[in-house]
Amino acid sequence: MWIHGGPTSQFNDTFQQHVQFFADRGYAVLLPNIRGSSGYGKAFEDANNGCWGHCDLEDVLAGAEYLKALPYVDPDRIGITGTSYGGIMSMNAATFAPGAFQASIAASGYADWVHFYRAENELRHVKLLEYELGPFETSEQVWAASSSINAVSEVATPMFLLHGQGLYPGSDQTELFARALENQYKPFRYEVYEGETYYVGGRSNRRQMLLDMLAFFDQFLKDG
Repeated sequence: MWIHGGPTSQFNDTFQQHVQFFADRGYAVLLPNIRGSSGYGKAFEDANNGCWGHCDLEDVLAGAEYLKALPYVDPDRIGITGTSYGGIMSMNAATFAPGAFQASIAASGYADWVHFYRAENELRHVKLLEYELGPFETSEQVWAASSSINAVSEVATPMFLLHGQGLYPGSDQTELFARALENQYKPFRYEVYEGETYYVGGRSNRRQMLLDMLAFFDQFLKDG
């Protein structure tokens, strides 16, 4: 399952090169527009406000159940991935729904909203978070409850964390999550791609990233 960024974004009926990369190698890829996605009206877009990582995760888990019902999908071999908000949801799935997926790849994700608020003096993202989670001063518990880093002890899913080397608001978030996993003695893979911002966009690095992702999913989702 591939979760889009945003969350105010959507998958539509267009060619997705990274998706085709996996489809060509035998993977069925579901691209859900979970609650909070754009393009379905304001009520749907706002339906996730105040419960990031939980209400949207319900839709992700419903997508997993849909996949399990398909005759050509092995119900015991389902993975999740995505970049940015998709990386957030890949972290959330591994922490808030341990064991729901057999592999999770979080690309350039964010795991600790309380730390992000306190560490970043960056208006655009803070305003987005306050719209989605409520004003920090009165909703800090909501911000903490939506932060996957507070539930790493629950992780039972093999995880691959990746991001670009460069700086971006919150670019320490994946490293913080990795340290938290390490402190809990949880196994994981961690890759940083040089010559990038927090997001991997260069042609050579994206090619290597997809190959790394494929190797990880093959290890945990395919026979032998």
